[in-house]
Amino acid sequence: MALVVILLASFMDLLDVTIVNITLPSVRTELNASPAHLQWMLTGYTLAFALGIITGARLGDLYGYKRVFLTGIAGFTAASALCGAAPTAEVLVCARIVQGLFAAVMVPQVLSQIQLMYAPHERGGAMAAFSSLSGLAAATGPILGAVLLQADWFGQGWRTVFWINIPVGILAFLTAAAVLPEARSTTRPRLDLTGVLISSAGLILILYPLIKGSEERPWPLWAYVSMILGVIVLAGFVRHQRRLSGRGKSPLIEVGLLRMRSVGGGLLTQFLFFLPVMGFFLTFMQLLQPGLGMTPMSSGLTILPWPIATTIAAGLGAAVLLPRLGRITVQIGLVVLALGFALLALTAGSATPGTNWLDFLPGVVVGGLGMGLTVAPLAQLTLEKIPTRHAASGSGLFNTIAQLGASVGVALFGTVFFAQVPAHAGEPTGGYASAFTATIWSSLLLLAVTFAVSFLLPRKEAVSTPA
Repeated sequence: MALVVILLASFMDLLDVTIVNITLPSVRTELNASPAHLQWMLTGYTLAFALGIITGARLGDLYGYKRVFLTGIAGFTAASALCGAAPTAEVLVCARIVQGLFAAVMVPQVLSQIQLMYAPHERGGAMAAFSSLSGLAAATGPILGAVLLQADWFGQGWRTVFWINIPVGILAFLTAAAVLPEARSTTRPRLDLTGVLISSAGLILILYPLIKGSEERPWPLWAYVSMILGVIVLAGFVRHQRRLSGRGKSPLIEVGLLRMRSVGGGLLTQFLFFLPVMGFFLTFMQLLQPGLGMTPMSSGLTILPWPIATTIAAGLGAAVLLPRLGRITVQIGLVVLALGFALLALTAGSATPGTNWLDFLPGVVVGGLGMGLTVAPLAQLTLEKIPTRHAASGSGLFNTIAQLGASVGVALFGTVFFAQVPAHAGEPTGGYASAFTATIWSSLLLLAVTFAVSFLLPRKEAVSTPA
């Protein structure tokens, strides 16, 4: 029961990342949300999660995994209620940021609880269940979101996507309070709040003008100045982390790990990979619903084969191909993903409001397979050589970089997409098809860069066979 409840909480977090994409067109209509608002609804959550996840893990070490886990569930549930009740787009954005912060408090305690409740030789099944949640949430999100939108319970429309978290969150909180064991870390690492503030400031200085760029043309001078300042602030953050590590204190990230070629190259590949992928999910839903007039259910069915193909390919890549091919597995995945994107661009180029969701099926399946062949092997290749004493830091850094890539990807490709829509507004699809096609071709260029960077990953002989 304890395992079920912590996995349920983790599933809530993952589901809220995938399910919101399908609600954005409805949110835009009801709340008169701008393109920047839509991007912040996604970016605000993932950015808050990325910035808070390492601190959330430290809070569990300091104050007890159960207490912090319960705090995370309570805050996440309350933030979900605020999302559902949001009267304006601005309130919804703020509530999503709060959701992300409390998810960052809640999720790190899941792995800590698994380590606490199971002996090392018993953890395999629990870890497998935890690892499978991302695929399950990705597959469930589009369909569950579509069902809730179509059901329109009590006339609440998109708000039911957030209301549904309330009974689930309350049940999870009460059950966790009754069954989870009390424990905390034997070590007492310090919280690097200064590092959190510096990194947050740097990323906001970069992301804010990037997202505002979807509304203002031409970009004002302050936008360029802000992004340059953001890069300088992030450089200061790296220096601050080095200084803490040199003094034997507890930095947010172990900067020394970045000097390892496999880690540095893997994290850069991870970051670049998530830019076009997360940008794709935002822009594809905009193409299907406002552009082609599909219902939420049709758009959910259209994207559903992607996570299914991803899950299948991830297992094949990690268990079969990676031990034999090493980094070539990731490179095959990038090529397959690029092929899927190209197929989707070709379909979108000739799409009309009467285009059937089955027309997108080849590109969606191929793209999902490419993503699966990339993500699972990439994690193992990146973390393979990290010393055991830094395993937690390496894992936290890997997940943080993935979330940051998702945040920047939504901001970057959302800006490219929404800037293109007005220029082709006279087309049958309202400019959405041309904007999506332009975004995809930009994605292909970035995937080519990602492919080149992937040569920094370890080769075949560095990879062990996964258990």
